[in-house]
Amino acid sequence: MSDDVEPSLSDALYVEVKYNGAATIVVVGEFDMTGTARFWASVSEALSTHPPSVTVEARGLTFIDSSGLAALIRAREAADAAGVAFRVDEPSPPLRRSAEVHGVEDLLPDE
Repeated sequence: MSDDVEPSLSDALYVEVKYNGAATIVVVGEFDMTGTARFWASVSEALSTHPPSVTVEARGLTFIDSSGLAALIRAREAADAAGVAFRVDEPSPPLRRSAEVHGVEDLLPDE
């Protein structure tokens, strides 16, 4: 991902899927209920290619609420059901805090 990619005000969550053998879903901006459909479409697209793994690159998240966390958990469950490894890479501080508050730290890699 280019460092200059930012979501516009009308598009609070930027989502991009990249393929390099595995699938990487880049998320940038505010991940709330308005971005869950966009994120899920990207997860579905990635899983449809039967990659060995799906990584969510989350260093660019500036905000995430419970619906964003639920979407990440749903993505992990879908990957598990498809036999695809799933991980969240470089979780942003807001994502770490939200996961801790909601008791889903297992979603994130150890520091």
